[in-house]
Amino acid sequence: GAPPGGGEEGAPPGASGSGDAEAACPPYYLGNFQRVVAAVLRSPDAELLNEDDGRWIGAFGRLSAAAQKLYVRLFQRKLNWLKVNRLDYADVCLDLMPVIDELALAGLVQTGAELHDVSHGLALLTASELKLLTRHFHLRAQGQRSEMIGSLLSLAKQQSIFSVNRSPGFAILTRMKEMVGPCVRISIAARAVFSRVLLLYSLTEPMDEEDAACAGQNQLSTLLLVNMGRLTFPHYTIHREAKIFQNREDLLRYEAACHTLAELGAAMAAKDWEVALQIYQRAKEAWSHLDNSSNLWLWRQLPVYLRCFTAGWVYTTVRCRGVEVLQRLHMYTEAVVELRNLLDQSDFCPESRGHWWDRLSLNLQQHLRQPEQAVACVRAALADVRVHAGHRLALQQRAQRMHDSPSCRQWHHLLQELPVIHVEDVPHVTIKGRPCPGMGTARFLLEEEPGSVVICSVEVLSLAHYRQLGFDQGIHGEGATFLTLFGLLFWEIIFLPGIPDVFRNPFQTCPLDLYTDCFYRNRTEPIESRLRLLQEASTDTLHTLMADVWNTHKDTATALVNWEIFRSIQEAQSLVSCLGGLFLSGVCRILAEDPRQGRGGLPDLVVWSSERLHYKLVEVKGPSDHLSHKQRVWLHRLQKLGAAVEVCHVSVVGTRSLQLS
Repeated sequence: GAPPGGGEEGAPPGASGSGDAEAACPPYYLGNFQRVVAAVLRSPDAELLNEDDGRWIGAFGRLSAAAQKLYVRLFQRKLNWLKVNRLDYADVCLDLMPVIDELALAGLVQTGAELHDVSHGLALLTASELKLLTRHFHLRAQGQRSEMIGSLLSLAKQQSIFSVNRSPGFAILTRMKEMVGPCVRISIAARAVFSRVLLLYSLTEPMDEEDAACAGQNQLSTLLLVNMGRLTFPHYTIHREAKIFQNREDLLRYEAACHTLAELGAAMAAKDWEVALQIYQRAKEAWSHLDNSSNLWLWRQLPVYLRCFTAGWVYTTVRCRGVEVLQRLHMYTEAVVELRNLLDQSDFCPESRGHWWDRLSLNLQQHLRQPEQAVACVRAALADVRVHAGHRLALQQRAQRMHDSPSCRQWHHLLQELPVIHVEDVPHVTIKGRPCPGMGTARFLLEEEPGSVVICSVEVLSLAHYRQLGFDQGIHGEGATFLTLFGLLFWEIIFLPGIPDVFRNPFQTCPLDLYTDCFYRNRTEPIESRLRLLQEASTDTLHTLMADVWNTHKDTATALVNWEIFRSIQEAQSLVSCLGGLFLSGVCRILAEDPRQGRGGLPDLVVWSSERLHYKLVEVKGPSDHLSHKQRVWLHRLQKLGAAVEVCHVSVVGTRSLQLS
């Protein structure tokens, strides 16, 4: 597409002009940036941009080619001050200062004259420069970098009795700038506009914390890989009907919520729980102004796979994370209140309801010592039809523990006649392995042949055990093995045209409804038809179905198919010959009806004999490892479908008799 133009100052977002950016062959990164901006300006989403946004886009369009190239280079970096002498962009020009001056004149970057925060400046200093600066102000120039920065910041906060220009902070900033030399940072206001454009262009899955932190530049990397031919997306028909953002304010609220989620994630990763608490509390305040507003009604009208692009969904995720923060700070009463609020609504994050019920019952029983309320909580949870099987089993076991607890004896009658999931046990076997010295029980020693010993995982050790039992083929793929088979057998149904809003841009690896209940509802008839075909299909038919997809779409980027799981189509066909159509139909039904929950908990290993056409599905457990609830549910389901399943426990033996070669 044509690059975004300049236009006159104050022109609307769609205005265009001429400039050096319209050079015949801009470099890949600039060309991609221009294509993204132009595509959004031509789309209905352009109405979400205002005149201020248009001014920034116009300012970019009027830049020289060198300035446009440098701006995109800086945009793709994190939002930090940068030393100019550390920037090496020979493709732009050797002397960057005139180009930086052009960008600064357009307001697209800030220079050192606008660096007023001492902490930002200190981050630019090398270790040796930091020591020199510390000594210059007669502070201790030893210890950790954080200690020296802390000392300088403490000094900078001291007030001068004479004037601001003679304060310690001003002196530190002045000396620091002399040491750093010219520096530059991309303008926050302009960056926000182009980040917004990228967001609108690539809205195919909820913005994760990394994307929010780096302004969504990952999408430019995706475009680059496509241009280089290293990434190919599936063929499908884009079909937009719903309007996700009703107006500009709606989009800005979503952006703000995403950045709050990113901030909270960073604080939690740093285990800075007090800061995380403050972020969570600010988010609650922001949500309180949106809850029960007209926005909430509009968000409810969206299908669940588009609702995740609303501020309501993101703030619900923040509140869910906030529960963990409250629990870390032992604020269990507040955590219970928030969990009840989350459970009182059903519009956002419905897949998390099982987790919320489980945490609520745990907090009530163990931390707040309110057994009667804990019992009532478990009863309500098991009556909630939106709780999936794995969490339902966990809640059922919690109910049993409550029944056996003396503290809940007087409420035994409330724990009778609860809905029950019957999960049968499966066979268990135990093999022995020698752990690798110094690595605990994470790695084991495997003698592949006399005199040759390798270090391996418990899964590889188990595969060797099953080879000795006659299973000459084996894959450690966990859920990826069956998800890949599902993707190969249901490819054209997954990418079925005619379903509104599941494909909204050219860079999707799956339909937006894949991991929601809508996936099956939107394709009930073709899914049921394919399941019937699998039940009755001959081995040759199954092989042909898989080969057609494999040969046509091999290495296409898709969320379901891992093209590396099988070494060849023949290996995949060999496994399918053992599994048979009837069993595959049963597994594929589970995955089609509940792909989000179904993808977790599948067995670690699939082993089979290509000669005898026998197979076994194996969950491997190392020392002190136990089955999760999802794994127990899957093993039960697979056994009911007629599969040979078992749990292989690896126990530890001594290592004296075995040495590494």
